[in-house]
Amino acid sequence: MLHLTSKFAGQTARRSKIAAGLAIAAVSMLATALPAAAQLVFSPDCRNYQALAVVPPQNAILFTKQPVPHPNGTASVFAIVGADTYVIPAGANSCVVAAPPANDNYCFIARNDNTIDGVGFAAIQNPGGLTACQ
Repeated sequence: MLHLTSKFAGQTARRSKIAAGLAIAAVSMLATALPAAAQLVFSPDCRNYQALAVVPPQNAILFTKQPVPHPNGTASVFAIVGADTYVIPAGANSCVVAAPPANDNYCFIARNDNTIDGVGFAAIQNPGGLTACQ
């Protein structure tokens, strides 16, 4: 009887190791599949900005008001090289810019709600159906 118990315990330990290995592999794959995100701080004079490269398979930029969720107010992000302004509209937490320039620098220049602390942004593969930036 003791022999059966130790054999069963060994199988449980082996299953635990396999499950742990699968969990680590899944987390690693998820981490590499998600886009790198950055945070833009409020900078009306654009002194604080960050670069973002949009390279295939990414074909869009997702801007998100911080903290999340934050549907109130608008937030404006300026693309320095492209000289475009993108507005995350009121009523939406985030918006997408389809087909942006491949490389640009972005700054968070305007907000009409002081509780918007920052704007998160990341290059993504556009799934469609997201709110477009204005």
